[in-house]
Amino acid sequence: MKKLMMLLVLISMCGTMAHSQNYIPKYKRKKEVRDYDLAKPDRKLEISFGGSFNLAMGQLDRIKYSQQGYTTKYDVDPDILGGSVLVGAQYKLGDHVATGLETGVLFQDNGYAMPLYGTFNYYYGKPTMQQRYRWFNYVHLGPQFYMSRRAKAVGAMAGVGGGLRFLLKKSVRFDLFTGYQINMRRPEINQAGAYDLPDNCVDFKQYMHVFQIGLKMYIF
Repeated sequence: MKKLMMLLVLISMCGTMAHSQNYIPKYKRKKEVRDYDLAKPDRKLEISFGGSFNLAMGQLDRIKYSQQGYTTKYDVDPDILGGSVLVGAQYKLGDHVATGLETGVLFQDNGYAMPLYGTFNYYYGKPTMQQRYRWFNYVHLGPQFYMSRRAKAVGAMAGVGGGLRFLLKKSVRFDLFTGYQINMRRPEINQAGAYDLPDNCVDFKQYMHVFQIGLKMYIF
């Protein structure tokens, strides 16, 4: 009788173990997935503050003599280092497109200047993503006001490039950007010498080619 009872206990234990191996928990803990808001759709207007580090890649001087009917061009080796401090306002036209204005101070070899240019940014991907970053491209174009007496007050600038928008916290956004910029300056004509020419007969322009890398923080 004892042997029979022991046999029944063993059979019961084996069945319980087999049942426990086939048991699948009804509820499993799901991995938390967080979406990061990289566009802030409730804010149409954004204010940014930042700056850039500039490397001059070369300078071309172009002088056109209208009375003589010819143009001369020559390359100049500028100081390599420069930079800028920028503040801007950007208005979002949708989840991917934003346009606005930027201004600040440019520190470059061919003179200090205050740029004032329009911006056009195109952001890729969804405005809300599971990553903390979003790629974009930009175009800059506008006048540039030089502060040196050796140049006419009004010049121009243009730039193209791309970058990465990323989040450090839930609402702290930065744009890391890099690209190419060209600055146009119009030096004053030297009136000294035996071969003076009227100002309206000489068109003197300097074009500086610049590589930029910079960072902007959105303060609103």
